[in-house]
Amino acid sequence: MIVVAALLAVVVTGVVVARPWQEVPPRMRSPEPPRTLRSVSVDFGVVTDPTTDWEALDARLDAAGATGVDLNAGRVEFTAFDWAEHPESAAEPGTDHLARAARALRLTADGEQRQIGLIVDAYVPRWIAQDPSVAGVDADGDRVTYDASATQLAQGPVGDRLVAYVAALGARYQPSQIALTELFLYHSWGDDDLALYRAATGAADWPRGEDGRPDGLDPTVGTWRSEVIADLLRRMRTALDEAGASGVALAMDVEVDWADPPRGVPSSGHEYAVLLRAADRLVLWAYTFAARPPSEVGTFTAALVAAGEDMSRFVLSVGLWAPASLDPPGALPASALAEAVGSAQTAGATHVNVTPASLLSDEDWAALTDLWR
Repeated sequence: MIVVAALLAVVVTGVVVARPWQEVPPRMRSPEPPRTLRSVSVDFGVVTDPTTDWEALDARLDAAGATGVDLNAGRVEFTAFDWAEHPESAAEPGTDHLARAARALRLTADGEQRQIGLIVDAYVPRWIAQDPSVAGVDADGDRVTYDASATQLAQGPVGDRLVAYVAALGARYQPSQIALTELFLYHSWGDDDLALYRAATGAADWPRGEDGRPDGLDPTVGTWRSEVIADLLRRMRTALDEAGASGVALAMDVEVDWADPPRGVPSSGHEYAVLLRAADRLVLWAYTFAARPPSEVGTFTAALVAAGEDMSRFVLSVGLWAPASLDPPGALPASALAEAVGSAQTAGATHVNVTPASLLSDEDWAALTDLWR
């Protein structure tokens, strides 16, 4: 029996040594990131699809000259790996989809470390379905189906779990950055949110329009919403630092005001000046949806430069979605993608992102190769 036990110990040890990636995910970032970054975002459905050919995507990234890739890690209620604190949330128990992707994508063809970032989706539809009290409230008093309330983000379990998830991702994977997406506060009109607004501003009630409805465009509401999100980001930054992930950049996806680029969109909680006091960088949704000329992405970027903004703190993200497009249906044509990305780069963007990978056609990849190679 002693001999058998010894042999088993040797076999088990050999397996661990031969396949250490099962225990330790590959490092996702370089200690010295490049001054300019060209990245592609990969949707959660692609990340968690067991049939995804990561070697093929790696070859695409190499051919295009992409130096970064961002993987969607999911939501706190639907995760891309077994989160020890909430194993019931795993998309596929027993499978670390993020580590699987990173093993294939971490190095360029030249042997350089590719910067791999992670994306956290702030929506909580399953949670809301189980407990509607955590949902945001619209101006008519109805609870919504995807967004948590401002109070939940500031003081409730939804915000607490988001903070914990960001810290867990940072500690486990050490990515180049973690970006929060789908984090809006349009629906923050509940009674608990009013109490939070009163405490922050000293106002007795919401600012209201002539029809008596709460006024989401009032500057005090926009700044308050942005401060709620900024406070959440500060908690995430502290949690990352305490988890040994101080080198992980904290970012947030934000909407854009095409007419006033440095301002942001305060009505959604995306007032740039407020958020930049808490986040390391902002991912700007420079999405034209085929409703704007692609050259406007460059005009938008140039306006940020002219305003004296530190462009290293902005990611210009070019979205492929185009509901009005017919070639192909639902996506920008390659020529529009090339013009949008090219104009952003020439106007001063140091980090340009293209999203999502699932919509990139052969022609799109060829266009990126022309731009990035």
